[in-house]
Amino acid sequence: MSTPRCLPWFGIGLFVTVAACSSSNDTTTTSDAGGISSDAGTVSDASTSADATSDAGPDAIPLPTACPSQKHATLVVVGDSISDIGSGSGADEQPFYRTLLVQNDDALYPDYKGFDLKTCWGLDPGTGVVKVSKGGAIATVPDPNDPTSMHILLNQVKSLPATLTGPVLVVGTIGGNDITAGLTDALLGNTAKQQADIDAFVAGFGAAMAELTKADRFGPGVKVDVLITNVYDPSGGTGHFYYMPENKACPGPLAIWPDNQSTDGPLAQWNAAMATEAAKYPGVKLLNMHDPFKAHRVGTPTGTCWYHDDCIHPNASGHNGIRGIFYNAIVGLK
Repeated sequence: MSTPRCLPWFGIGLFVTVAACSSSNDTTTTSDAGGISSDAGTVSDASTSADATSDAGPDAIPLPTACPSQKHATLVVVGDSISDIGSGSGADEQPFYRTLLVQNDDALYPDYKGFDLKTCWGLDPGTGVVKVSKGGAIATVPDPNDPTSMHILLNQVKSLPATLTGPVLVVGTIGGNDITAGLTDALLGNTAKQQADIDAFVAGFGAAMAELTKADRFGPGVKVDVLITNVYDPSGGTGHFYYMPENKACPGPLAIWPDNQSTDGPLAQWNAAMATEAAKYPGVKLLNMHDPFKAHRVGTPTGTCWYHDDCIHPNASGHNGIRGIFYNAIVGLK
């Protein structure tokens, strides 16, 4: 497998910044499709029979051994730039997880040969995929009077067709841009405002999940499964936002975080609130993206880093990891 370098810049993950605002011109498209799964919406380690793993360590993502038994006819992709076009500036970020999930690159990732949705389900990468993800997207609804912005997760979900061929599988990433917006409050210790930020995020996230899972959302009797990731931390909890091997400070908001001040506490509050909210909606599973990325933080050497040179968006190795998180979760669907 190729293992792209980790360098410098800005995008989306824990504290997303300028590049997270980069986006494609997609609204709804049917081209270029794109675990660690959880039960009842709570984050937990992956459950799988696979012995082989893609990376060593306690948070390694198991390699595939079987096709998902539950077939879906349509894949929907929602969320932010991780699910859209990344930073929009780096070839080292491709292929994206959403693309690999539908059709593996057998030359680049031979371990996944035969284990993609096109091979396993016959899913058409064109007609079987609906993509509404957009760089810079947030779950928080800052202006309830703006029902059109695709930068709001709820509006993405509402823009989806009224009918889709089922069963429908929804995948996506969200939360990094919301956390970035609340970064200043965390640094200043403004706990009341920080909690208000989390509450607003949860409200918007919950509204989107409710819309996705409401009865007959995509047609009478159409079953819907929703897989959404929690938020990773480019520093792996260390608060040391330097990328290797150059050992340069990460740009944007990451640069103002006090060096080596742990980020675990602030981020845990957001991820815990997200898990609690996700558990309210049958059919929604929150996937643990945070833990597998810890061993591949921006400070790790070339060949192990899972981040693009902006210290936030995943590089190709990171997208392969995310693909694995989603694939294992899909295999675990009942």
